[in-house]
Amino acid sequence: MSDALHHPLPSAVDLMAKPALSWSEFWLGILGIPEATGEELVREKDGPKFFLLGRRRYIRKADALAWIDQMAARAAYVPRRYNRRGVQ
Repeated sequence: MSDALHHPLPSAVDLMAKPALSWSEFWLGILGIPEATGEELVREKDGPKFFLLGRRRYIRKADALAWIDQMAARAAYVPRRYNRRGVQ
């Protein structure tokens, strides 16, 4: 079970002031995506690089931001040309 279920996460501003983020802080607190999705992303070739301190997984803030920038460049959002709802 995630620590996030037992303890509320600090704000994103407080999290980004830290040099390293825990597993839950990164996926839930910063990106707002489920930890199960995070598990899938970490297994990818270009997944974010975490490290262990004891039994807990952490990611350095610099590595987290670099991975987010890499994902933004690789998978930029482009609206579909033919929208099913029509032109708005």
